[in-house]
Amino acid sequence: MNAERVKQHSTQAERLRQASRARRQQQKEGLRRAILDAAGGLFLQHGYEGFSLRQVAERIGYSATTIYRYFENKDDLLFAILYDGFLEFGRQLNAAAQSTRDPLKRIEALGRAYVEFGLRNPVHYQLMFMQRSDFLFKRRKGQDQPMIDSFHILQEAVKGAMDAGAMERGDVDTYSHAIWAAVHGLTSLAITGGSWFTPELVQKSTAVTLRMVIEGLRQR
Repeated sequence: MNAERVKQHSTQAERLRQASRARRQQQKEGLRRAILDAAGGLFLQHGYEGFSLRQVAERIGYSATTIYRYFENKDDLLFAILYDGFLEFGRQLNAAAQSTRDPLKRIEALGRAYVEFGLRNPVHYQLMFMQRSDFLFKRRKGQDQPMIDSFHILQEAVKGAMDAGAMERGDVDTYSHAIWAAVHGLTSLAITGGSWFTPELVQKSTAVTLRMVIEGLRQR
């Protein structure tokens, strides 16, 4: 009986330790997210030279020492923001690519997903494609490259449309960059264009832009 009680006590103590570790990990992740959220807005507000980890610490009510426990410097912090952004961006593009088997509709779906991501995540989008595009090809040790992977999704869709005979043959990279340029231009205007670029105008412009792209590349 005593042995059984000891076993139960040991099991209960282990559950408490596990719960405590899980709680600390949750708190750690919550603070990391708060740091990333604050940093993105501050970077856009002050620019690279005016942005500092001390500003981030003040914004979230912690000491600068706390921020340095998570990130080595401001480049490390900014890269983390972009990395998270590209992971989510890639997930949304993958979902769009798998939403239809029609090769041209797949490219259209990717274009819509691109614009929607930018509108829903304007801070991430500006950091990813407008402010620190030099990070597109940067890689930290032990990490994959979601920046490059996200572009490969479009390239595969373009190649698939060519192979299916739906799109005229041409250089996959050139066509992919042309499509990217079209949706990037639209998304950038939608984010920075002010109140005149209304949601209704964005929706109509997206439809027209993608129709022009698809019809321009369609196999004759």
